[in-house]
Amino acid sequence: MAQIRFPAGLKMSDCLGGGLTGMAYLDETSNTVIKFPHEGDEPAIDVERRIYERFQHHGGHRGLLQYHGPFELGIRLEYAGLGNLRAYFKIDNKIHAEDRFRWSQQITSALAFVHSMNVIHGDLTCHNVCLDDNQNAKLLDFGGSSLDGSKPLIAATNSHMWPGDDNKSPQVDIFALGSTLYEIWTGKPPFYWLESWDPEITNSFKRSEFPETKSLGPIGDVIRGCWQGRFASADDVLEGKCLVNLITCHVTNAA
Repeated sequence: MAQIRFPAGLKMSDCLGGGLTGMAYLDETSNTVIKFPHEGDEPAIDVERRIYERFQHHGGHRGLLQYHGPFELGIRLEYAGLGNLRAYFKIDNKIHAEDRFRWSQQITSALAFVHSMNVIHGDLTCHNVCLDDNQNAKLLDFGGSSLDGSKPLIAATNSHMWPGDDNKSPQVDIFALGSTLYEIWTGKPPFYWLESWDPEITNSFKRSEFPETKSLGPIGDVIRGCWQGRFASADDVLEGKCLVNLITCHVTNAA
């Protein structure tokens, strides 16, 4: 089992959560998050540091956590106080359609920027999207991502995993975007009635047997398009006759 380590001045009560490669701690003095690797998992945090430095060098993106530089063996990031989307759905079941549209657009826009930086996230789920105090969505967790064609260090659960062979292709994230949008609009991941690693999920995707999306209206067609590989890029999802038009029509009709 990996040895848990603590940044200077922080302790277990400051822990916000953790994963296979490290832990996240709240530094209340600066209201920022310190991501710190387990012993032996420094390569993952090094990849994430390099990715955030590249993002920062190219101006960053509002749909990503702001990077505040390295901290000892880890990195310092913006703190998004409302937690991740998956947890948020469990405490708020009265989410407005306007919020779901906004989050869909923000995540897709952030993903388009990420891909323009030659990064494949590799584990896009609602668990890796958090909300800031203004309820804006932020894509996070690049510790297992592919950078400049490098081998990814992590894979998504079956409900978000592209059933293709190339795990460094943008289609990995486009497929996962479909599953993420599905969860945003239904409150649950695809095939939620099965265990997340059940091979039947992957087999169903390979047979093009997808969860029902017609009841979701036009956004359901976007979701299915992501699963079916109809979009070559996140920009296609965002700027084609997809999310932008849906959001514009929804706001116009609501007015």
